[in-house]
Amino acid sequence: MSRWIKIPGGKALVAINQQGDVVGYGCRRPAVFTPASHRIGPLYADSYVVAADLLQQLTRDVIGHRILIVVM
Repeated sequence: MSRWIKIPGGKALVAINQQGDVVGYGCRRPAVFTPASHRIGPLYADSYVVAADLLQQLTRDVIGHRILIVVM
């Protein structure tokens, strides 16, 4: 995980609830083999609302590129 956080051009976020518990996290990084694309993954969220917010925040500054969500 620490390698994904440090990738140039990437972004990593953590969602924390009011009690201070981690309720989600996600990483975005440039796709190496797919030009003009970014990959999202890992992405963890304990609810759809948290997942949607993380996706929005991870992609808001990606303009004109494709977003690929890695599902495992």
